[in-house]
Amino acid sequence: DSIAFAKRLQDAGCDCVAVHCRKRSDKHDGMADWKAGAAIVAALDVPVVLNGGIGNVNEARSVMELTKCHAVMVARGYLENHGLFFRSRSSTTTTVAAAAQLAAEYLDYADRYPPPCYLYIQKHLRWIFRSELQPADPTNVNYSDWRPRLWGFLVRPYLRTIAQFRLVVALYVKLSGDGDGDGVRAPESIQHLVNDVTFKSVRKAATSASMSG
Repeated sequence: DSIAFAKRLQDAGCDCVAVHCRKRSDKHDGMADWKAGAAIVAALDVPVVLNGGIGNVNEARSVMELTKCHAVMVARGYLENHGLFFRSRSSTTTTVAAAAQLAAEYLDYADRYPPPCYLYIQKHLRWIFRSELQPADPTNVNYSDWRPRLWGFLVRPYLRTIAQFRLVVALYVKLSGDGDGDGVRAPESIQHLVNDVTFKSVRKAATSASMSG
């Protein structure tokens, strides 16, 4: 029983309890049970933080009003959009321009504050581009479409540097037809890369980086 377990944590001295309002069997796709969260909030004397698929600031406010919890946690929403609570977007659904901008911003920060390993960058970019590139049916993929090709390209083991990942973002902008001529400018940090980038040039840059390393 979740309430009984939460009370045991409180009695053991926890100053705060965080609760994910999905069942384990639901994984990432199930609906959060906010009524169960509200029951835990009401049963405890310590602050309770709730989590479960919150995708924008309006949802966060709604959950806090509904459950009376003290705060909410966000995981996947922030991986997909690090500006989640600082922009006017009403959902986590990305657009070509938004995904490119988010990816370029993330790489600028990763350049200033390097993550422990390039794998962090690969995984983060996959979250940012997930709604734009990931095949709807992984068992029936049309590789003549550039989107699934680029989706798989993002995890190539030879992509390891910020410069290489910027080329990948530039390639995304170019292939989407979302360059200067279509009314949406490429992010400034990759603007000069868009015209000449290809899958082959990204692979070549990766080889050069490997040789120089």
